[in-house]
Amino acid sequence: MSENTVTLIDLWELPEERIDESVERWRERVRLIHTAPGFRDARLHRRISSESRFGLVNVAHWDSVEARDRALSNPNFVASAATAASYATVRGGWYRVVGEVRAERGGREGGAGVTLVVAFESPAERVDEFPPHWLASGESLSTVPGFRDARLHRAVAPDARFPLVTVAHWDSLETWRTAVDDPGVQSWTAGLADAGVAHSGLFRIAAEF
Repeated sequence: MSENTVTLIDLWELPEERIDESVERWRERVRLIHTAPGFRDARLHRRISSESRFGLVNVAHWDSVEARDRALSNPNFVASAATAASYATVRGGWYRVVGEVRAERGGREGGAGVTLVVAFESPAERVDEFPPHWLASGESLSTVPGFRDARLHRAVAPDARFPLVTVAHWDSLETWRTAVDDPGVQSWTAGLADAGVAHSGLFRIAAEF
């Protein structure tokens, strides 16, 4: 990735009955821009449990903020995005990866697996202090069966509602449920509390480009 590569993370709060419609509209919008210069990929994640705060989480990678801004000048994209404002609250923005942990093993189970998303409401002083602690505790995940990878993202904007977001991938819901009893995972999840108020949920991929 180039030095200016950025990650767009959008966290959607919306009624359960509007999720199917929102997924289809997301597909429509991304079809309009996925061939634009600077676009890399995009995945829309749908919550597994209705108790999770966020119904949908969009994670997209672009070469730069400017590349996406140019793509979003498409009037059809703007019109489609405006429809969601009447029933959804979307928070997020641009992020850069400040920490990453990967599984030691070479292989993994087939399939899309599940995604754990943890969005933090953190005071400014903890935003600077937390990444080294995240990395240190995250190393214990690398040998846990079913773990694939985890990334800690830090918001580019200093006033972001969620200045830190963790996105972690697991082979399956079953391996995650088993892993929560693993001492390494317990140590990692306990350490997440140091970042501030955490909003977490498990997701499956609903659409991708």
